[in-house]
Amino acid sequence: MRAPSILFVLATELYTLKVGLSFAFDASLLPLVVESDSLAAMQFLSKEEECLAPEGVLATKIQHLLLALSSCVRFVPRTTNTVAHHIACYSLCAEELCFWLGDGPPWLLDGVREDWSCFV
Repeated sequence: MRAPSILFVLATELYTLKVGLSFAFDASLLPLVVESDSLAAMQFLSKEEECLAPEGVLATKIQHLLLALSSCVRFVPRTTNTVAHHIACYSLCAEELCFWLGDGPPWLLDGVREDWSCFV
């Protein structure tokens, strides 16, 4: 789905996590292990003290969702991010929320294979 006009990369990363976790909660997909290649977002979420920055509201909502889902988020560094790039390009043209359970569209699966080949 298109993200709102958020100017900061960290806020966009956090917003994306919140939307995905909200969807998982509504669809009863639990427990989850969510992986992110955003070290800044993971560090932000690991803080225990309340953050008064604009991103702090998103972080608090994500932390509550993680507790409700009995789930965790972990940092996974990536040397390539083909899947994220494909999804970002797709979302710029998408008019509505899209999700795939099971097999995704070929363009997405090709990106997954390309990213996966970097780890093998």
